[in-house]
Amino acid sequence: MLVWLTDWQIAEDHRLLAVGDIVDWTLFPADRDWVRRLFGDRLVIEWQVDDYGDAMSQPSRTGSGEITELQSVRCRQLQTGEGFVPVTGEATLQSVTDTSGSWARPAPHENNAADLPSRLFTYAASYISARHDPEAESLYGFVATLT
Repeated sequence: MLVWLTDWQIAEDHRLLAVGDIVDWTLFPADRDWVRRLFGDRLVIEWQVDDYGDAMSQPSRTGSGEITELQSVRCRQLQTGEGFVPVTGEATLQSVTDTSGSWARPAPHENNAADLPSRLFTYAASYISARHDPEAESLYGFVATLT
C-alpha cells in the first residue's frame, strides 16, 4: 500500500520515519486531485497520513505494517495567481532512508560520528523559500510503501 506523507506536517511535527519502521497509522483518503497535480496519471495513492484529518468528518482506516520503501517527492514550481505551485505532472521520486529531509541534520559531535546513535538529530530551519529560486525542485512530501 502506498501512503502519502505531507512534508509540512512531517516538518512541523519533526516526525522521523525510516525504512524498516513498524507503524500503526490512522489513514485518510488521499487528495487525488493533489496527487494528480504532482504526478499526472503516473502514480495513484489512495491513502494519506493526516495529523489533522480527524478534525473533519471523513472515512478513515487503520494501516499497520512495516515501511519497506520511502521516497521523497520533489517538483519544480511556477508562480501563478495561486502563488507558487508545482509544475503539473513533473514530480519526481527519490529513494530515501528517512523523512528528516528538510528539517533535520546530524548533530555536531566532538567524537567520531560512528559513535553516535543513528537517529540523533538537531532541528534546523524547515523550508527554503521557493521565491529565492523558483526553478529549484521543492520537497512536497514522501510516499511510504507499507507492507
